[in-house]
Amino acid sequence: MNYSAIWSIGLLAGALMMPAQATSELDNVISSKQQSQEQALYTQNNIAELDEKTTATVAEYRGLLRENAVLTAYTDQLEKQVAQQQQLLISLENNMASVRETRMELTPLMQQMVQVLTLFVDQDIPFLWQERQLRLAELNRLLDNPNISVADKYRRILEAYQIETEYGDTIETWQAQLPLSDADKTVQLIRVGRVALYYLTPDHNSAGYWDNSSRTWLTLSETWLAKVQQVYAVADNKTVPTLLALPLLEAAHSTATVKSQEGL
Repeated sequence: MNYSAIWSIGLLAGALMMPAQATSELDNVISSKQQSQEQALYTQNNIAELDEKTTATVAEYRGLLRENAVLTAYTDQLEKQVAQQQQLLISLENNMASVRETRMELTPLMQQMVQVLTLFVDQDIPFLWQERQLRLAELNRLLDNPNISVADKYRRILEAYQIETEYGDTIETWQAQLPLSDADKTVQLIRVGRVALYYLTPDHNSAGYWDNSSRTWLTLSETWLAKVQQVYAVADNKTVPTLLALPLLEAAHSTATVKSQEGL
C-alpha cells in the first residue's frame, strides 16, 4: 500500500475541508454580530420609546403639579370666601334680630309721634284745617296697615313733621269757610307763618283774627283793616314783601270784639 499517497490525499482533503469550517465560523460570527446589532437596535428603540414615554409622563406630572397648585389656591380662596360668607351670615342674622328689635321699639314710638302731632295740630291755629286733619287721618291708617313697611310708615310721619315745620317759614292766602266755625260764608284766609291767622270778608271791608287762647274768631277794629289788606296783598304776590306792623294776640285783645256768626 502506498501510504504516502493516502497521506497526501488526506492532507488534500483536510486542506479542502478547512476553508468550509472557516466559512461556517465566519458566518456564525457575522450572524452573531447581526443579532447583536439587531438586539442593540431593538434595545435602542426601546430606550427611545421609554424616553418618549418618560418625557410625556414628566410633562403630564408637571402639568398635574401646576393644576394641583391652581386647584389648591382656588380651594384656599373658596375656603376664605366661605368663611367670609359665614361671617356675613352671622352678621345678617344679628342685624335681622336688631331690626326686629328696632321694629318693636319703633311701633310705639311712631304711635306716640302721631299722637303728639295730632295734639299739636288740634292746639295750633286752624289754618288749612281740613288738609291737616286728612293728613293725620292718613297717618293713623298707615299705622294700622300691616302691608306697609315700618320704614315707609316712619318716612311718612317724618314728612308730615317736615310739612308742619315748613308752615312756620311761609305766608299764604286762600279762600275757604272759617274753620272751627258754623259760618257758611267764604272768606279770604291769610296765614303768617304759625304766628297769626287772619281773614278778610269778600268785600275786604272787614277783617278778623283767630284768638288761639280762647279758640275763637275775633273781629279786628277798622284801624287794623289796612294792615290786614296789606298782608293779604303780600301773601297773594300782589306786592313785594315789606316790614309790617300786624295785630297779634295782645293787640287784638285790646282792639277786637267777638265776631258774631250773623255778621260774617
